[in-house]
Amino acid sequence: MEKYNSSQLDSDDSRSSADCEKTSFLNNHFIKETSGSRGMLWLTLLNLFIFMLSAMTLVCAVFSQRSTSTHSAAKLMDQFDLFSPAMHVVEYHKTKFELPNPLNSSKYVGITNDVEDAWMDIAYLPDQMISMDDFPKLQKPEDSLKVTDPKTGETGYRVGLEVFHQLHCLNLLRMSTYPDYYTKLWWSDTNDKPEIVRAHLDHCIEILRMNLMCLSDINVFTFHNVPGKEGAWPDYESQHVCRNFDQLKKWANDNAMPEADV
Repeated sequence: MEKYNSSQLDSDDSRSSADCEKTSFLNNHFIKETSGSRGMLWLTLLNLFIFMLSAMTLVCAVFSQRSTSTHSAAKLMDQFDLFSPAMHVVEYHKTKFELPNPLNSSKYVGITNDVEDAWMDIAYLPDQMISMDDFPKLQKPEDSLKVTDPKTGETGYRVGLEVFHQLHCLNLLRMSTYPDYYTKLWWSDTNDKPEIVRAHLDHCIEILRMNLMCLSDINVFTFHNVPGKEGAWPDYESQHVCRNFDQLKKWANDNAMPEADV
């Protein structure tokens, strides 16, 4: 009986030892699988993080490029504490200045009705309105002329974009070069007392001078030989980065205020 019990105990001990070894093996295998799963999980999360970071970088780059091309005027004006209601609609594009050949083939040169229509289209646009909230940004007196937007009923201050005033001045200089024609037209600014016309011309010369010096175009022109002419001649057909004039003209018309005698 004791012999039987001893053998049985030995057998039980053997089974117990085998079970422990099996359990230990399974535990180690489970730990390895768990560690491997966790490693794959962290690797997946790391890859996802890198992907999201790359996507955000791409989006920021796209919006940064868009900001440079469409809103750099607004950023520049903000930097110098200036404001314009049209500052956020400015767009830029690359263009080459091309002089018409012959020069009098330009739709802006001459004294025909078509020439008058062309200048009216770019130099005589309506005024716009700036809101009461934005008006202090102009640093102008509060007794400036007010206007009510007929579309919304909102009251603000009447404003005009400088570019159209400058083009008006340029057109006045153009008309003054045809005195025999424009001084006889009742609507022409050159059809007035000589001292008034002179003062108007001097005003426009100063306006254009200040604007040209303010912008200080740093694009360059080259020189080349022209057959049949002596010496080298300048080539003014150079590349420029320009504001989209048509876009500004559209904004001015879309936000037009009623005409007023100002």
